[in-house]
Order: sequence, then structure tokens, then C-alpha cells
Amino acid sequence: MSSESTRSLPKPDPIIDQFVIDPDVVYLNHGSFGACPKSVLEAQVIHSLKAERELVRFYVQDAWSKIDRSRIALSCVVQCNPQDLVFVHNATTGVATVLENLDLKPGDELLVTNCEYQACLNNFERIAKRTGAKVVVADIPWPIEDDVDLVEAVHSKVTDRTKIALLSLITSSTGIRFPVEVLIPSLKDRGVETLLDAAHGPGCVPMNISAWGAAYTTGNAHKWLCAPKGAAFLHVRSDLQDGFTPLVVSNDALKLEEASAKTNRTPFMHAFDYAGTDDVSMYLTIADSIEWLEAAHPDGIDGVMERNRTMCLEARRLICDRLGVEPPLSESMIGPLATIDLPSGNMTAPEIKQRLLDDYRIQVPVWGTPAGTVSVRISVQLYNSMEQYEYLADALCAILKR
Repeated sequence: MSSESTRSLPKPDPIIDQFVIDPDVVYLNHGSFGACPKSVLEAQVIHSLKAERELVRFYVQDAWSKIDRSRIALSCVVQCNPQDLVFVHNATTGVATVLENLDLKPGDELLVTNCEYQACLNNFERIAKRTGAKVVVADIPWPIEDDVDLVEAVHSKVTDRTKIALLSLITSSTGIRFPVEVLIPSLKDRGVETLLDAAHGPGCVPMNISAWGAAYTTGNAHKWLCAPKGAAFLHVRSDLQDGFTPLVVSNDALKLEEASAKTNRTPFMHAFDYAGTDDVSMYLTIADSIEWLEAAHPDGIDGVMERNRTMCLEARRLICDRLGVEPPLSESMIGPLATIDLPSGNMTAPEIKQRLLDDYRIQVPVWGTPAGTVSVRISVQLYNSMEQYEYLADALCAILKR
């Protein structure tokens, strides 16, 4: 490690004391895996211990109401009917579950964009190979002027064979906030249903699943809601729930109507709420993480989202000014994540990332864009401070000058 790693690190926001983040790392990468507050981790342990005290009672009786507590809390955040929402371990699992429930035939087209998360694309390629369907890619321009160009790029790939379109609410690598309130109904008008990947959704940007009307929506609670890892959701529009099953069906699969009547839930909910013996403590803790976020800002989760976005925009302006580069997106197209093209010269993305970590103790993604440029992606959470982003700007200037 370089002697430069001993330099004085910038101060984060004081709320970082409520997390377990390494104080010797400038953590600017909440967007990848999130971060869980100490009290939320403690709540998960309490849920697990209560289950272990009497496991039969927990799985046969108590789990249902506890899962519903988180279901109702999360439905208020993403704005949907709680009965249309079930839990899965991550957004990729949600995507895979939807694909397994589609009646795909040879020649069907599955529309994606070049900005989608690789794991989701891999699941699309796998189902296409097995069914004879075809994955069609819409190329989103980079940089991009406005929403109109994005909408046109997606529409240009729609044909009468398009079975479903995968859209990200916010793209992982480029941080584009897709205009889903325009795209989803416009695709529906052309006979195409949407699978919305809202991995960066709850607690990241305002959501209104019911108003948007996507056929399927999946998203993570472990990222911006700060819930434990393995906490995610899948929303299935009510008209599509009949016969929709989890990837693994369990004991009650052949008698769902009877079983769900006993647990006071719909067959759709029951099938997902118990898909075999599993640790569901992360699901139960979603309600606790929402309560923590609501208390962390005077304006609750809405205030958290606005605070994070405002700092992200300020940090982006600062870094762009220092590096002498133009922002690749308009401010209206980003939330608390922003990607900035770097004047990298002959340096590769892995080289820059490693120098930032080794010499400056900065943990931040540096990777490529659809245009082949090298970029840095910043993502702002409550524990981040502008002092940290000023430090990042100084580090990038020093590294790229070399």
C-alpha cells in the first residue's frame, strides 16, 4: 500500500456512527450493495431468535402476520396494493421468476436495453436459448440529451413479436432514471407488457407502481431502504396473478385455495410466503429498516431521497468542474446516483479504481459506459458528506494528471 494511504480522510456525515462501515474507507458506493444500520441488524437478530424459540409455531402461525407487517410497510413506500406484492431474495430472482412464468414460443422477442444489469440480461439469454425466443437490444445513446431520445430508442425496437420489455427504473452502471411513467403506458398501447427492474427503487427515488401499471415490478430493499441482504420484492399486477408461481413450489402448491384461506391471504401471496423452510428474517426486518429511515430525517423517507439527490447533483457539478468535463445526462434524469465520464487517457478503469482505493482509501465504482468511455459512478446515502466528494475530486485530478 502506498504511503499516501496514511493521508487524513474526509469526515462523513455523523450518522455514519449508526452504521458498521469501516472508518478507514471513504465509502462512496452505497449503490452496489447498500449498507445496513446497526439497529436494523439488531432487529434482524431479534426476529431470528424469536423464531428459534419455537420454530413450529413460527412457521405454522406467527410468520404470516410478521411478513404482512413488512408487506404493508413496503407497499406504502412503493405505492401499490399490498396483496399484489411478495418477497424474493433479490431483484435478479424477481426477474428470473417472471421469465419462468411467461409462455414463450420460438420467434417471440424479448426487448432489453444496452444499459440493463448483466445478471438480468443473463437470465433473458438463458430463457431465450431454452424456448427459442430472441433477445432484442435497444441501444440507449450515451451521453443522452433528454427523455425523448431514450423513449425513441426503446420504441424503435418494438415489433409485433415483442413479448415483454425489460426496463430499469434507474440503470445500475450509468445511473439513468428511465421515464417509466411514459414508457410503460406507451408500450402497453403497442401491446407490449413491461417487466420493471427497480433494483434501485425503494428509498432511492419516489415510486408509484399502481399508477405506472407495469405487468411486473421487482426491486431491492437491501439497497436504498438499508434492509438486510436478501430482502427484495416482486409485484405482479392483479390480472396476471392467476397461475403465477415462485421458482420453487412447496407443500401447499396443489391446494393453494384451501391453504390460503387458513392463513388469510391470497393464493398468490401464500405461494410466495412459504416456498419451503427458509430464513425469512430479512423480510421481517424490512419494516424495521423503513422505520429507521423515516426517523432519520425530519421529512421521513421523502426527505432522505431529496437530501441524497441534492447532494448527488452538487457532487456531480463539483467533479465535472474540477475535471473539465460535461455531465452526460440532464439533472432531470438522475436520482442519488450519477455517472461521470473521465478524461482517462491511457489509464484503464481497473487501474483508476485500484489507485483510488490504494492511495486514497476511496471505495467507488470505476467502469465503462455504453459508448466505451471510462466513468466513475457516485451514489449518495445519508452517511456521505460533500467533504468526501471534494476529496474524490482531488484524488481523480491527481491520478488522471499522472
